[in-house]
Amino acid sequence: MRKIKILLLLGCCQLLACGNGTSSEVLTGYVEAEYVYLSALETGWIASSEVREGDRVSAGQVLLRLDSDRQKIDLNEAAQRASQAQAQWRDLGSGARSEELARLTAQYKEAKAALRLAGVELKRLQNLRSKGASSVAAVDRAAAEFSAAKARVESAGASITVAKLPAREDALLAAKAAAEAAEAGLARAQWRLDQRRLSARQAGLIAAVYYRQGEQLPAGAPALALLPDDGLKVRFFVPQSRASAFSAGTKVQIRQDGSTEPITATVSYLAEQVEFTPPVIYSVANREKLVFMVEARLPANSGLHAGQPVDVDLL
Repeated sequence: MRKIKILLLLGCCQLLACGNGTSSEVLTGYVEAEYVYLSALETGWIASSEVREGDRVSAGQVLLRLDSDRQKIDLNEAAQRASQAQAQWRDLGSGARSEELARLTAQYKEAKAALRLAGVELKRLQNLRSKGASSVAAVDRAAAEFSAAKARVESAGASITVAKLPAREDALLAAKAAAEAAEAGLARAQWRLDQRRLSARQAGLIAAVYYRQGEQLPAGAPALALLPDDGLKVRFFVPQSRASAFSAGTKVQIRQDGSTEPITATVSYLAEQVEFTPPVIYSVANREKLVFMVEARLPANSGLHAGQPVDVDLL
């Protein structure tokens, strides 16, 4: 009879041990949030605040606007400079204006008319000279006038040719570089103006608002804290004896109090260095001193909240 009692007692101890072994498979952790802090590159007064704490926002939504009078002035000035540089580049590349070409063409026609008149006069005096009715000096003067008229025609024609040509290559390259620099300045001014609107880069929840309408926002200071939809993770600690079962990509089940359906999370980080069990997770069921810290990424819209304690188990 005593032997049967001992066997029954050993069986109960084994059942209790199995029960404790099963419960020790479940790890304790907590939910942690990875916030995105939104700030401005330049200081400014907050002209309008579009959101409040607890608001859900979508990617690209404007969250607040800073005063932008100075940036608009800079943009207008940059646009004028770009327009001027472009006009100068086009002017150097297109040659003379039509009005200037018309003036040079008129001068060319006038020179040709003078050349014809000088030719007629030279022939008349040469005929008279052959008859002895004109002096050699008169013929020489007429020949000189004819040569001068011919030179004026050639000069006027060359002026028209030069006027139709673009500027020298070096001048064109300099004008092109100036135009491109002005365009870059315009793009920079537009970019600075766009930065006066603080927008959400991803969908999420506004967790905190640090500066409000009418306040001056310092450059680089966080104005808002955004919790992305996929910004929650579970942090838990694994005994060194079980660390080999967890690696990046491992699926784990997350359970919280009051919920019957577990949530599947994916291990994203396993610490390389072992550490002592943090006192906050110390329990009788989990009293191994050396543990590895593990983080598992929760899916978007998991329904959990930062700071919640959860149970973690392998799938």
